[in-house]
Amino acid sequence: MLEQFRHGPLRASDVIDPVSPIDAFQQAFFAWARGQLSAPTRMLSFGLELFDTNAVNDVIHYQYDRNDFKPGGPLHLGVKLTDEWVHEIGVLAQPLRDAHPLLLYTLFNLVDRVSGKTVLIRSPGWFLCEAACLHWSGDESASDEYALEWLMEMYEDEEQSRRCLPSVLRPELCPDEIRAPSKVEGRRVRSPALSERELLQLLSVSKGMVANVCRELVALQRLLRRAGKGDLFSAGYDARPLYSGCTLVLEHNERTSEILDDHMNGEYQAGEASEYSRFISFSKTRQGIRAQYAQWSLALRMLHHLDRLLVLVVSP
Repeated sequence: MLEQFRHGPLRASDVIDPVSPIDAFQQAFFAWARGQLSAPTRMLSFGLELFDTNAVNDVIHYQYDRNDFKPGGPLHLGVKLTDEWVHEIGVLAQPLRDAHPLLLYTLFNLVDRVSGKTVLIRSPGWFLCEAACLHWSGDESASDEYALEWLMEMYEDEEQSRRCLPSVLRPELCPDEIRAPSKVEGRRVRSPALSERELLQLLSVSKGMVANVCRELVALQRLLRRAGKGDLFSAGYDARPLYSGCTLVLEHNERTSEILDDHMNGEYQAGEASEYSRFISFSKTRQGIRAQYAQWSLALRMLHHLDRLLVLVVSP
């Protein structure tokens, strides 16, 4: 543990009357983590815990892939997800639409990108993927004609089958303005997501909630650019989390509720899920320790700005 102080950002000044070396390390580590996160998250279920190898093995004991856990040292960081809040943007989507036709798409695009680097956020894209796997043989772009044949074989009931057609489910789970937005006339950028320059331009002419949303999106874009291909909190052993950091949808309706409930029930019945997203072994080398803390710092700062974004856009 001395190497963590020697080569990492941990400070001995954050340690007060430790009863053991591990206590000293815990105090210093969580003091550092709090400094990166700036404030407790309000909209995300997220936490960090320290584990030894035996404690990790106790958590993953009943998981089929438990042998994939290859300890890189005696100490591990557990990324914990203890609950899941379901958030909807609802009526607050309209000011974002009015500000720019691609702002909502950009918001969900960045949420998905941050999710891939940190902890799972169930977005409209997640619900569409689940629906495709359940009903359309995994093809998110399936036509009604193709899907109906598949559905009739599965349900043997036309009414139930038509209820699950792509043309019925897609607009309720992941509308086109989020999945495949229309091109904006006169715009030359290929990506449908607004660039940092476009967001800054929009920020300069916006006020209130829209301006603050643009500010948080710019912050997330910059952090993602700094992260590059780094794994951040997506490294290490996948502990099959039951919960996500949160669910964020445009509108939480009967179909999103149904898919989420079915997923949760399936995970409960499988008996392999845990309250942890990942277990990441602490590095023991100078270069590895520095790289690890740099990545974790970026991850925590992303979650901080994501949380601030959610505070702005989640319908009360």
